[in-house]
Amino acid sequence: MKFSISDTEIAEEHFTHTPLRAFEKEIEEKSGGRIEVQVYWSGQLGKTDSVVNMVANGLVEAIMGADGFASPYDQNIQVLGIPYLFNDRAAAYEVLDGECGKMLSDSLAAKSGLRAAVWHENGGYRNYSANTPLTSVEDIKGLKIRTMNNPVHMEIVNALGASPTPIPWQDLYTALQTGVVDGQENSLAIFRIPKLEEVQKHIIMDGHVYSPGALYFSQSWWDSLPEDLQEIVQTASENFRDMNREISTKAEESDRAYLEAQGVSIYDPTPEQKQQFRDLTQAPAMEYIKDNVDAEILSCFLEAAEVANAKSGS
Repeated sequence: MKFSISDTEIAEEHFTHTPLRAFEKEIEEKSGGRIEVQVYWSGQLGKTDSVVNMVANGLVEAIMGADGFASPYDQNIQVLGIPYLFNDRAAAYEVLDGECGKMLSDSLAAKSGLRAAVWHENGGYRNYSANTPLTSVEDIKGLKIRTMNNPVHMEIVNALGASPTPIPWQDLYTALQTGVVDGQENSLAIFRIPKLEEVQKHIIMDGHVYSPGALYFSQSWWDSLPEDLQEIVQTASENFRDMNREISTKAEESDRAYLEAQGVSIYDPTPEQKQQFRDLTQAPAMEYIKDNVDAEILSCFLEAAEVANAKSGS
């Protein structure tokens, strides 16, 4: 199994790197060496967009990436970009691990040759950053904001009066450093990976989208595995997801403390200000999603999220 990851490996506990090392060990041990996992760190096989394409075409077996990297292959993935869909992590986990998450994974596999084995956490909720103070929706107007090549994320940025600019992840640091874009949007944990605190000094915790990622496998490779190896890989994937979520949740407070110690100003909007973000972004995003996402999948997510949010009490 050739497994691609764009990040440079971090030795200490990390919400994706630590579970990936455990995933590699578990598969090799439980398969008795029948599967050898070769992890290619630092984007050695290419930029994420191009490697996702290689996985879809069976040239590489696996890659870890955010949901947005799969949206060019299946528009239904964009349902995950509905602003403020989940009140908290517990609601997100319930929906993604249930029938709706499976329905989305099945749709992706059928359309693209990419199999999302599990939906893990891509650092939590996405927030905006820039090099100018961010304390309201007004402060985002007119900025050039880097997004993934995800039309819903771009629609959200447009609704805030800013200019969405898709840029490959590996090029983001340089794009911010040179002013190609003014800001970006990611969770605090993802923000830290390429040391964006060196080129971005302001974050607003608007939490516009809960950010999942996936372990994407080549469907043709998966289909070639005997059933016992499929079970081993799937179990290891679920263990990856559970460890990833635990570490990600635990790290959120320390990530914030670290960034503030590095001179990053992190602003918590009031409930009224967060409602302004919701009012500006949710309706335009939903209009786009209704036109581009399968009605059955959209209905599943909206109904399941409503039930899960009521349970969470947030």
